[in-house]
Amino acid sequence: MFTTKHFIWIGICILFILIMNHYAKKEDFTLQNACYFFMFICLLSEVTKMMSDMIPSTHGGMHLNPQSLPFHICSILLFIAAYITFGKDGPLKQKMINFFAVVGTCGGIAAILIPTYGVEFNVANVYQCFMYHAALTWFSLYLIRFKHANLGMQAFKDNLVVLFALLIFNLYMNSILSVYDTNFMFIVRPPLEGLPFLNLSHGYYIYLFRIIMLGVIGLSLFHLPFIVKEKAVRQKVILTSLSPQLFLYQEKPPFYVGGLYYESIIESILNVGTHLIDDGYDEFIMITADPLHI
Repeated sequence: MFTTKHFIWIGICILFILIMNHYAKKEDFTLQNACYFFMFICLLSEVTKMMSDMIPSTHGGMHLNPQSLPFHICSILLFIAAYITFGKDGPLKQKMINFFAVVGTCGGIAAILIPTYGVEFNVANVYQCFMYHAALTWFSLYLIRFKHANLGMQAFKDNLVVLFALLIFNLYMNSILSVYDTNFMFIVRPPLEGLPFLNLSHGYYIYLFRIIMLGVIGLSLFHLPFIVKEKAVRQKVILTSLSPQLFLYQEKPPFYVGGLYYESIIESILNVGTHLIDDGYDEFIMITADPLHI
């Protein structure tokens, strides 16, 4: 970590993210464009990984190294990205976008800073690892920056549940595949030796507790600004009347506003800014101003 070669890779990843961020600003660059581009990177990444990680079979021929199965958190995002790209619009797709935006950002940055495949320039998997996680980080930030993700309190609760479900799932998967020494989500052992906080110096259960707490704290800190903003907007909604015109709307979530689905109508204010509701009522107030700048 943090050798000259590692810093070169970090610089390459940052440059890639900045270039893609520049192109994403163009008016004709849509969410679908971003999805197709990221899926193209995913395809290249998986093909590279499969070609590099094939090992001889005991019965002749070759098979994929079980350690390369897509059960790491960043690899699981491949399937979520596919659903975001090709799946039907609706509440489930919105939840996946919310999960992807947070976990992709944190996981992508962590993978770039902790190079589990090394930093050598003559190893195919090193290229695959850095470029995939650079693309993952960019796409996740794109979802946040252009307000495709809704990261309020409801999204925080949903993401926490999904992360714990994946933790339990990979506890079983690592046990089933223990003969292959798998370490999905790094819940068997640390990703690298010598890490100051994530190590086995105090035993396995302390390590597992630390990695869970790190995930919970990281998720909480990531969502915190969005939750605070959500509550601030809620207060402004209650205190502000911008139009006497009221519209009847559906009473129960999910709410469909401006082409997106929301578990809480307050969440929609942060991204759309066109419909408001005061809890306890079934009416919306139509506004034209951005509620964040009232």
